[in-house]
Amino acid sequence: MTVSQDQEHFAGDVLLSLARNGRLVLDADEAEARIAELRRTLAFGYALLADPDYTGPEGRLREILDELPKYVEAFQQATKSFTPR
Repeated sequence: MTVSQDQEHFAGDVLLSLARNGRLVLDADEAEARIAELRRTLAFGYALLADPDYTGPEGRLREILDELPKYVEAFQQATKSFTPR
């Protein structure tokens, strides 16, 4: 089944749930790398919204920017469950 962009569901809540239940587990280095990427993406997205010449889908961009902090939190939670072997 194909999901159109208008019907796409974000995974932030799912990732948070998996991390809190110990099912999403990352070592600290991996998590920090992903978190840094997400924070750069957030900064870029907010810069786009502040750009008066931005002509993209503002509502969609805001939805994404609202969702990405959940990913950050999930990756932070995921490191708490990591136990090196």
